[in-house]
Amino acid sequence: MNGDLLKLIQSIDSLFPIGSYTLSNGMETYVQKDIVTTEKELETHLHSYLYMLSFNDLAFAARAHDGADIEKLDALCGASKAPSELRNASMKQCIRFLKLHTALDDYPLLMHYKQLVDNGRSDGHYCIAMGLFIREIGVDLPTALELYCYSILSSITNHAVKLVPLRQLDGQRALLKAEREIPAAVKRAMAVEYNALGASGCGIDIRSMQHETLYSRLYIS
Repeated sequence: MNGDLLKLIQSIDSLFPIGSYTLSNGMETYVQKDIVTTEKELETHLHSYLYMLSFNDLAFAARAHDGADIEKLDALCGASKAPSELRNASMKQCIRFLKLHTALDDYPLLMHYKQLVDNGRSDGHYCIAMGLFIREIGVDLPTALELYCYSILSSITNHAVKLVPLRQLDGQRALLKAEREIPAAVKRAMAVEYNALGASGCGIDIRSMQHETLYSRLYIS
């Protein structure tokens, strides 16, 4: 394993201080509404969420890596995130990610993106910053996206285990089944047409919007 891959693993670790652990990605609402209450239901949810990621965060990261117009991509990413909590969470994670990495090392692409955000020309979104970071460190794109995708699904699983609650074994079994679908999801994301970016995920959007008015909650999204 080379140092560049370790940089990516460090960046997607739940302990990397960009606030990922505070986000449930709508899971809190799914649990409160008794939609995800068992291992099988979590498995189904992860399957659906993974398909949605192929047209959203994974696809935006792939486009950023491949040299798309960042300002245009950023605007499209923001418009596709209808729930305000998901949009704001993406922006907060992004600016923390950019500040940390531009302080840790010399990353011209990340610095340029940070300047666009600082100047008000872009909102800044985490998945786009991740795509630029993958390009900066030179890690193979499919491998990097698979790791990035796994980190998202792992976070959702861990939140579900705590919220339902489920046994750790139940959560890990559901996650293992989802892992087997990640390579196909990444391949799909890398082939998404520009006009399909941001497609799907309506159910998750609705649950995320409902999260904004939950009577009590543990997570900020």
